[in-house]
Amino acid sequence: MIKIQEVYYESEGKSILKDISLEIKQGEFLAIVGPNGSGKTTLIKHLNGILSPTKGKVEVDGLDTCERARDIMKKVGIVFQNPDDQIINSIVEEDVAFGLENMKVSTGKIQEKVDGMLSKIGISELAKENVNNLSFGQKQLVALAGILVMEPKHIVFDEPFSWLDPKNKGRIKKIMESLNKAGTTIIMVTNNLTDISSDRVVLLHKGRKAFDGEKSSLTKDILRKAEMDEL
Repeated sequence: MIKIQEVYYESEGKSILKDISLEIKQGEFLAIVGPNGSGKTTLIKHLNGILSPTKGKVEVDGLDTCERARDIMKKVGIVFQNPDDQIINSIVEEDVAFGLENMKVSTGKIQEKVDGMLSKIGISELAKENVNNLSFGQKQLVALAGILVMEPKHIVFDEPFSWLDPKNKGRIKKIMESLNKAGTTIIMVTNNLTDISSDRVVLLHKGRKAFDGEKSSLTKDILRKAEMDEL
């Protein structure tokens, strides 16, 4: 379970998050929505210790993100909007192996896990490719493979469909749904309401939680007040 308790976050004198409290159960599928600048990406960076609250507390499976950031990064994987911000090595299979190497997994086991993950996602043929030769959608799949191979219990997708063609968008959606059915917590960040396939939606507006409930209860009035387009 992920617990966000009365979290505030300030940067360069600006208040970005204001009194955010959330509980996300293991195996839940949650969408975090809001207009640009509402604090969505800042919030998810608190979930695996990239950022620490100015005030308040974030716990993942009982671990405080401020005290156990290294352990929590193994539990919470984040697939960022731009894979170029996430990909480290130039060769696909080496990049997918990077996280496992940091976890001190044996060399033989790493190769087995990487091969298996590339096959599962359907990009085995890209294993020896230079990432600079890949399409954006292919890079997104490589970044995802690098997260999934570490088997985190919770995975965050930051604007996963923004720049994808219909084929790769459908592929990512199927992967998300399959992971969730297997018990992985899925948190999807988006400002496009038509992309939401989860039951629960959290709406942020100007750094505050404006709504938390079922998608069917997200009314036009709530969306209008939060400066969002209608569903």
